[in-house]
Amino acid sequence: MRAMGGTHAATGAVWLLALSPFFVHQARSLSPAPLAFVTVLALYLCFFEYTRAGQWAWLVAWTVVALAMQLVHGGLFAIVLIQCLAMGLFRERLRNKQRNWWLAQILPAALFALLFGAQFNRFVADRISEVNAASSVGAQWARLGTDLPLPWSAMGGGLLLLLLVSGVIACRDWRRDLRHTILLLGAAVPLCVWLLWLSHDFYAVAALPCLATLGAIGIRTYPRWGRQMLWTAAAVTYGWSHWQMLPPQ
Repeated sequence: MRAMGGTHAATGAVWLLALSPFFVHQARSLSPAPLAFVTVLALYLCFFEYTRAGQWAWLVAWTVVALAMQLVHGGLFAIVLIQCLAMGLFRERLRNKQRNWWLAQILPAALFALLFGAQFNRFVADRISEVNAASSVGAQWARLGTDLPLPWSAMGGGLLLLLLVSGVIACRDWRRDLRHTILLLGAAVPLCVWLLWLSHDFYAVAALPCLATLGAIGIRTYPRWGRQMLWTAAAVTYGWSHWQMLPPQ
């Protein structure tokens, strides 16, 4: 989280992520979501360490994680594509790391083509034109803020949208900052897939690290009283959600 958002936003991002009712619910469920989260986070860690130091060990670790990630679900290959796009956009700044990076893409790309090539072709040919209804998109977005019914879901979704928009505005220099590019792409791509086409929750979980970091960056753009109000709103919304999620006595 520190590599994504910097030292000042890291603590807030960790709190937003760890206390997210959606994340807690997914982490304790029997689903691919927890494994997806671990592999996505590990892939980001290896990516940032490789772009920082350029060591072979981090690139080898990245390749192993990228292969393991596809065994969790082939759709998570989108995270690999996000990082490849970022490397292409910053090819001049990362010139001495380009050759090894693109050589490392051979194995993950080959595994994806072998295991999921046919499914991907069907998705592009058929499913991508079947966009989810607006009501379904709104309900799923509200789930990211809180798993409660109205009006709490609307409040949680509205708060999350405010933090996300504030973070996106703060990262408007994405063409000059690799971290901000990764944050925007890492939040937008899996989130759009989850909202618009494939309602598998591990896509949203894959976007959570970037979403939490964008939210923390967004909070820091407000004056002190604004930050206090936003943290209070998040604490109340999250706290009430967790209280309602407790098992009945």
